[in-house]
Amino acid sequence: MGLGDFFKNIFGKKTCAFCGGECGMMSRTKIKGDEYICSKCDDMCSNFIRKSRFTKPELEGHMEYMKRLDRIYKEVILPSIQKHESYPSATQRQGIEFFDDFGMFRIMDGSRDSKDRYPTELFRYDQVASYEPYYEEAEPEEAGKPKVFHEGGIIIRLVGSLDDTTKMQKGLRAHPYITEEIKVCFATNDREKENYLKYAENAIHHFDYIFGVESKALFSFGMSKQEKRDLKAAVAFTKTAFDAVKVAKSGGEISEEKKAEIMENMHAIDDAQTGGLAVYTRAADSAEAKIQ
Repeated sequence: MGLGDFFKNIFGKKTCAFCGGECGMMSRTKIKGDEYICSKCDDMCSNFIRKSRFTKPELEGHMEYMKRLDRIYKEVILPSIQKHESYPSATQRQGIEFFDDFGMFRIMDGSRDSKDRYPTELFRYDQVASYEPYYEEAEPEEAGKPKVFHEGGIIIRLVGSLDDTTKMQKGLRAHPYITEEIKVCFATNDREKENYLKYAENAIHHFDYIFGVESKALFSFGMSKQEKRDLKAAVAFTKTAFDAVKVAKSGGEISEEKKAEIMENMHAIDDAQTGGLAVYTRAADSAEAKIQ
């Protein structure tokens, strides 16, 4: 390859593998298989994946996945939403919007939310492996001065396809595409620092509530949420086993009412085994099932 061909290969225009349009060096990303995706088609993908890891067929599947999430948000969540929690309530940067009734949340982004070309990306609660606040400081402009606040927010790690879910909370499931950690930035300067601390604390508390993390109170009376779930599950298991033996002995049919009762008992057992996460898994499954 000559020097001219070398520079042409780097700086010359390429054809997008998805739309067939031309894309210059500054408006494309190279993907597996020595192919390229233009910035317009890139907008149809998640903002949290590294496109270079994927082949064209894999990204085509990902784009369909994103279209489905967008439909769930617009056709299922928005028309029937009754309550949600957002931290912050509105933002020019980023934030987190929780939809507990649907077992999902989304990352708010002031630079993308107002533009229709970006599909709305949703994340299931049962895809979250861990979460924690982050706080970054920068070196001062003058020597000897204390470090200054640079940015802060929350880091969310999803369950990836290579994670061992047996070592995590039961009920988790892998995200089909995202393996990188997600950094949600609440603030980028010292003026926003105080609000960042409030937003991060509230968002962490909400995640704790979802995942059944008990607050450490100095004095506590009565059973914890998990102890109540365990007791309910024990009763449900005993009752379900008794009903199964009874039906087996009589050889009779199970009524629809009894089937519903057994299903409720099975849900109680799932709730106890997953620390309450199964409630949100059922909600997310129900929302997804409404989009064919």
